[in-house]
Amino acid sequence: MAQNSRLKIMKQTISDKEFERQLREARKKTVSEPEAIAVQYKNGRVFVELASGWNFNFNPRDFEEFASATESDLETVGLWGRYTLACPNLDVHIGIGAIILKLIGEKFLASELSRRRGQTKSEKKQNASRENGKLGGRPKKIVTSS
Repeated sequence: MAQNSRLKIMKQTISDKEFERQLREARKKTVSEPEAIAVQYKNGRVFVELASGWNFNFNPRDFEEFASATESDLETVGLWGRYTLACPNLDVHIGIGAIILKLIGEKFLASELSRRRGQTKSEKKQNASRENGKLGGRPKKIVTSS
C-alpha cells in the first residue's frame, strides 16, 4: 500500500498507517464470534460448519441481501476469513454471528439472557429476599372451590 493513500471504510477515511495500527490491535484481541470452517450452497440451502463442531443451515432467501440472487449467484457463497459469509457475485458479506442471531431470533435471545441474569445470586438479591421475608414473604394463595 502506498503511504499517502487513504482507505474509505464505513464513510470514514483513515490513513494506511492508522489502518495498519488498528489491524495490529485487532489481532491482539481474542474473538468471541462463531468461527466457520466451511460454507456450501446445496439444494436451495446454505450449510455452515463451525469450528466448534456445530453445524447449521438456512434458506438464503430469508435474508434480504439474497432476495434477488440467482442460483448461480448463490453457488459462489463461501467464507471471507473465518467469521464472515461472502457472496462475491452480489458483493454481500454477512457475519456468521449475525446469521445465527437472525435465525435464533432477537426476542428469544433477549428473553433467554434476561432469564439467565435473573438466576444469578447476588448479595443485593439475598438482602431483598430477607427484607421481603421479614414482611411475611409471599402472600398465600387463596384456593376457592368451584
